[in-house]
Amino acid sequence: MMKRLLSTLCVAAGLMASASVSAQTAQLVYNENAVGQTIAGKLITDIYKKAGMSATAVPVPGVRANAMALSGEKDGEAGRIGAYYLKNPTLIKVEPSHYYLSSSAFAKKDKGIVIKSKEDLKKYKVGIVRGIAHGEAATEGMQGVQLAASYEQLYKMLDGDRIDVVVDEGISGPILLKKLGMSNTIGHVGEIARLDLYHSLNPSKKDWAPKISATIKAMKDSGELDKLVKRYEEEAMK
Repeated sequence: MMKRLLSTLCVAAGLMASASVSAQTAQLVYNENAVGQTIAGKLITDIYKKAGMSATAVPVPGVRANAMALSGEKDGEAGRIGAYYLKNPTLIKVEPSHYYLSSSAFAKKDKGIVIKSKEDLKKYKVGIVRGIAHGEAATEGMQGVQLAASYEQLYKMLDGDRIDVVVDEGISGPILLKKLGMSNTIGHVGEIARLDLYHSLNPSKKDWAPKISATIKAMKDSGELDKLVKRYEEEAMK
C-alpha cells in the first residue's frame, strides 16, 4: 500500500514539474534595428508554441540584448549568427538554425560600387551599427569603420557622402530606404555573406535546448518552418 502511495506521489510530482515548465513563459529579446531580427523573433515564438511551451520576444538595442542574455535578466535571444557565440561562449547555441541573415552592402547607385566579398569592403569608407554581429564580422580587421547607433543614422551619413557603404541585412535595407525616401538614390550593391541564425539561451535555461532543437528539426523536415518564413518575409515587405 505504502509503495503504491509513494509511486502515485512521484507521478503526481513529475506531472506538476512538467506542467510548471510548460506553463513558464520564456522571456526573449532580439535586436530592434533589423527586420530580419523581428522575423526571427516571430519564428522562435512559433517554435516554442509548437514545442508546447510559450515565449515572448521583445525588441531592444543589440548591445543591451547581449547584456540581458548574458546576465540572465532575459532567458535568451531570438537569433544570432555563429560568430556571435565565439565571443559569447557561455551562451547556449540551439541548433539547427531557424532563420538566416543576408549580410549585404548598400551604396549610392551613381557610384558604381559592387561588393562581392569582405575584401571588396576594404576599398571604401564603411559604416555599421554598433553591436550588430554580422556587421562586425564583415568589417573585422578593417581600419576607420564608422559606428552608428542606428541604420537610419548610417543611411543619412551615406546620403551625405560621409561614408561609401552601409552593411545591413538584405531584407531590412530596402524597407528602411523606402521609409526614408532614399530608395531612388541608394540601393543594394551586393551580398557579403548568407549566415544562419541560431536561438541562444542563458546557461540557466540549458535544459530547454533539446526540446527546442528537436522542434526546429521537425518543423524543417515537415516544411512548416519554410512556410512561416515566407509568410513573415512577405508581411515585412508590404
